[in-house]
Amino acid sequence: DDEPLRAAAQAACSGLSRNRAELEVRRQASRGELTILRATVRHLPGERAAALVVVEDVTQQRMADESRNAFVAQTTHELRTPLTNIRLYVEALVDEGDDPAVRSKCLNVINTESRRLERIVGDMLSVAEIEAGAMKLHVAEARLDGVFEELEADYRALAQDKEIALAFELPPKLPALEVDRDKLMLALHNLLGNALKYTPAGGRVTVRVADDGPALRVDVVDSGIGIKPEEQELVFERFYRAKDKRIAGITGSGIGLALARQVVRLHGGDIGVRSEIDKGSTFTLTIPKPEAAARAAA
Repeated sequence: DDEPLRAAAQAACSGLSRNRAELEVRRQASRGELTILRATVRHLPGERAAALVVVEDVTQQRMADESRNAFVAQTTHELRTPLTNIRLYVEALVDEGDDPAVRSKCLNVINTESRRLERIVGDMLSVAEIEAGAMKLHVAEARLDGVFEELEADYRALAQDKEIALAFELPPKLPALEVDRDKLMLALHNLLGNALKYTPAGGRVTVRVADDGPALRVDVVDSGIGIKPEEQELVFERFYRAKDKRIAGITGSGIGLALARQVVRLHGGDIGVRSEIDKGSTFTLTIPKPEAAARAAA
């Protein structure tokens, strides 16, 4: 029933067109799902009029290409913000650096924004590793108290700017784990960054760590906008962003949660989510302790 495709097939059958034709046919299902078909039509020489029509479903390929392009555009936009802030505060440092208070503020902002740049670039490199199937862990013993101290320092200023109460509930003593510290920080940054991003002013975000049983458990709890039940698993897919209209003005690449889950699963753990619309979300990260991992391997 596609007029351009029918016309191309008729032209090929009649011999009027001997060049190969490629057409794209889009179909919108009743539930709103889009299917993209690529049709290739060419004339078959011989006594009988005939044409060869090859139809391929390229929906996933097209969606992946569009998502990847959107990711590159979004990441470029995210890179611009910290670079602009660094340039502005370097200029302020040059002009007013004799004032100790100004100098201290400028250096703090430059340090914070440069770390932010480092995280964005790290995410982009991790995406490339996932695409190539080459993501690997560099495991060594890591002190978790230092990990959470660094995490809190990185997000304290952002939480204050957004007027969000940020709390860390940690046990008196945290174990040292055999992990890839940089990759674990990437996962935690994405979970906490998302929680702050989607929690409105006046809300609360809590990082709760439990060291009991065979695994370390980290809950990132927010009082934000929440996620619809049917989208709670989809948010872990690469380049997926929830369809909630309220996030239209919030920047995001749709890659953070996919990266976080990939990293944690490489460690033998997992990430899950529980959420209610307008009540908030709880993302739970679990990583097995060395003795539990050794028993599982045996």
